[in-house]
Amino acid sequence: MVTEVQNGNYISVEKLSTGTIDQLYLSLRLSIIKELSEETVPIFLDESFAYYDDERLKNILEYLNKEFKNIQIIIFTCTNREKDLFDKLKINYNLINL
Repeated sequence: MVTEVQNGNYISVEKLSTGTIDQLYLSLRLSIIKELSEETVPIFLDESFAYYDDERLKNILEYLNKEFKNIQIIIFTCTNREKDLFDKLKINYNLINL
């Protein structure tokens, strides 16, 4: 698989960081959700942000909050990073500890 970079060149995905590759796959999955159905279905994300740095995590949580406001999103994680950012960004959420 190849992707286009900012300068218009194409590079192999294998040359990207794990966090960047995860971002590409998540963006693909989210765009498919929007394209396949107008029905609102919940989104399940299981450790989807494990390789995201703090800035990437902040950006994706803000994006999800804005673009999928009317869709239930369930995030499984073993860290508090998401919770801490939800609090900092004042994003409403329900926390369930297992």
